Amino acid sequence: MNRRVRIKIGVSTVAVAMALTACGGGGNATTAAGGNSSGPSASQANSDAQLKVGFTVPTPALNPHKVVSAPAAFPYLTPIYDRLTQMKDVDGTLTLAPMVATEWAFAPDGKSATFTLRDGVTFSDGAVLDAAAVKATLDHAKNAPGSTVANYFSMIDSVNVIDPKHVEIKVNRQAADLPYVLSGVEASLISPAALDNPDLDVKPVGSGPYVATEIKIGDSASYARRDGYWEPEAQLAKTINIKGFPDGNARLNALRSGQVDIINFSVGQYAQATNLGNGFGHFAYPPSQVYSLYMNIDKPNLNNQKVRQALNFAVDREGINKSLLNGQCTPTSQPLTGPMDGFLKNPPVNYTYDKDKARSLLAEAGVTNLTIDASVGAGLSPQTDLAAALAAQFGEVGVTLNVQPSDVIEAITRYAQKGQDSMVQVRVSDPSSAQSLARNYVNPRQFPGTTPPELVSALAPAYDPSTSAKDVTVALEKASSVVNEQALDVFICAVGTQFAYSDKVIGANSMGVSHYAGYPDLRYVGLSK
Repeated sequence: MNRRVRIKIGVSTVAVAMALTACGGGGNATTAAGGNSSGPSASQANSDAQLKVGFTVPTPALNPHKVVSAPAAFPYLTPIYDRLTQMKDVDGTLTLAPMVATEWAFAPDGKSATFTLRDGVTFSDGAVLDAAAVKATLDHAKNAPGSTVANYFSMIDSVNVIDPKHVEIKVNRQAADLPYVLSGVEASLISPAALDNPDLDVKPVGSGPYVATEIKIGDSASYARRDGYWEPEAQLAKTINIKGFPDGNARLNALRSGQVDIINFSVGQYAQATNLGNGFGHFAYPPSQVYSLYMNIDKPNLNNQKVRQALNFAVDREGINKSLLNGQCTPTSQPLTGPMDGFLKNPPVNYTYDKDKARSLLAEAGVTNLTIDASVGAGLSPQTDLAAALAAQFGEVGVTLNVQPSDVIEAITRYAQKGQDSMVQVRVSDPSSAQSLARNYVNPRQFPGTTPPELVSALAPAYDPSTSAKDVTVALEKASSVVNEQALDVFICAVGTQFAYSDKVIGANSMGVSHYAGYPDLRYVGLSK
């Protein structure tokens, strides 16, 4: 029996898997999730339109297995590359849906899943996308020297071709999250012949709805519609151009002038972006991301929990929200946001604005004249403003935050490679709370310090398909409590993704990934007739 799967932000993948198991018989969980999207159809779109997009981050190198930041690469990669699954907006609900895989089934023990592939899918070089191609891509992502995404597939033991239409993925732990992991750009399906191409950064070879016509790393990317693609609703515009504008004002001005049709804007620009007048619209998704000061907790002094807690008590979150963020960023002191499973109504430590408490904790830690180096993307808004505010507030308790602006990708890379104490950035979410916590605090590229073992053990039950929904929530709350109490970040506030656009844009309010992450999902977005 097939069962449509719908999830809200952070609803456990395990709860979904349990529901599927109940319908699958014999513990065999089969899904062909999907359905008609509430987004626009091809009949509503101007098929000759040129969709122009302004994004926060300039075009990165587009090799899916060597991306520095998967969130930064997502809008640039997804027009070119399909995945086995996708997160899709269906009637306003975030939904795990088919892409190249039409359905999938878990084994009774939850230690493997078999995916059935769509007929007639080809790569832009003419190669057939079959089970052997899926195996080649996933093996390469996991094992290729220099792969920056291998950690995302650490649960995979082997990928086995059953026949051209069926591929089996065996895992080394309970992996109810596997179909969700495979929806990310880390699992982009690359033509086998192109996997080791030295120019894959600028000449991508995927099976997606568009082909790249010009890639300018550090600037922009242009795409043209592919003929014969299996889903016309995913290629509403004839061409797409995405240009990076790290400076929020430049991005907003580009929209005003008609240089672009749609932008994501920061909460600090709320008043401007929502008052553009006739010919423009805006849309805000629910809060799902947390602005934070990332910290490498292996660095001297930052390896002291009391120091990290002191920094959290030194932050005036309400003041930052009102003065810098137009009241659009909900102050928080934990890693998950209100709609997410595992959100703590009463966190172990409530980090109020308390300078005396901050000074007392620093004294207990025996730390004086503390200096912390912090990366931030130059011109990136509101991160640069947040960095300045943190520097001022830390200064009031005797801590110097040495803010070092640089190119966005350079800043992310330097922090990920342990070259920086900290970084001011936003923690994006994943489709489930367990994935979100793992991405942000277990993945060494996002958390280069040593992950507390108690966080790993707390998360473990959330990946077991036999865990009840109630116990999954307990596990997530326990994991969230570890992050909060040990102050793994300096938490600031939670925000949702917000877009401003020309009133000709259709689909801006139904981008699946934008439900939980701060970037656009341009499948199903176009311009009206």
